Amino acid sequence: MTNIENNDFEFAHKSETVDHYSGKSYSYGQLVWHRFLRNKGAVISAVVLIIIALIAILAPYLSQYSPTTPYPNQSNLAPGVNGHWFGTDNLGRDIFVRVAAGTSVSLRVALVAMAIDLVIGTSYGLISGYFGGKIDLFMQRITEILSTIPMIIIVTLLVLVMKPGLVSIITAMMIVGWINMSRIVRAQVLELKTSEYVLSAKTMGESDIKIIFSQILPNTLGQIITTFMLSIPNAIFLEAFLAFIGLGVPAPLASLGTMINDGYTQAIVYPYMVIFPVLFLALIMLSFNIIADGLRDAIEGS
Repeated sequence: MTNIENNDFEFAHKSETVDHYSGKSYSYGQLVWHRFLRNKGAVISAVVLIIIALIAILAPYLSQYSPTTPYPNQSNLAPGVNGHWFGTDNLGRDIFVRVAAGTSVSLRVALVAMAIDLVIGTSYGLISGYFGGKIDLFMQRITEILSTIPMIIIVTLLVLVMKPGLVSIITAMMIVGWINMSRIVRAQVLELKTSEYVLSAKTMGESDIKIIFSQILPNTLGQIITTFMLSIPNAIFLEAFLAFIGLGVPAPLASLGTMINDGYTQAIVYPYMVIFPVLFLALIMLSFNIIADGLRDAIEGS
């Protein structure tokens, strides 16, 4: 019999293994944060938004010019003349200060409206999806009816009933702005409520409220955050559109939409009057969209 020694055989594709375990453990939130920081586009967009927000907050207080006070002797000045970085409009108002004030108005309208929509839409979707049956059927019919009404009609009716301004715009957004959020949350709940851990919680006798807030809601937060971030630029654009067609904040207040509306008629002669508010609006919307994509990738672990 042939003697077999250990040296006669060796493992194919033998390779050394390196242990990469660093000894650190991260929570889910920390993992999402680290993934987000690796997305350079999202980080740059976040920095741009912070800079724009700081300009919107500080510029009206640091400048010697008021965003609402006209200065007839300084009308239609080009950018850089007499200390006006973005120039002045036909009433002599500083465009830089007005863009900052308009950005603040647009951001406040969007954030307040979408924060309320986040609460309404999430709650509506959780209730509709979890309880199902006749409750779900009734609640979905309501969303279908509201979603068929154009936003412009709602805003116009509100302006006729209420005074034009921030309250009427925010109210209009609240009426239908939560529908998309509720549908997304409902779809997530319909999928999650048949999972094993939810069925186990029901078997153990946990209440519906506890199951919703401890089992289902935490597992929908990723989609909720992403949808919320994507909804903000849509709300900003809607506010700008309403202001552009004359349904925005009343004079002498300004939003980015009202500035675009005021400037586009003189865009050929004084293009800077419309370029700067359009640029700020585009940067805000683009930044929010990139951040939302970055958050979605970080949450999904891609």
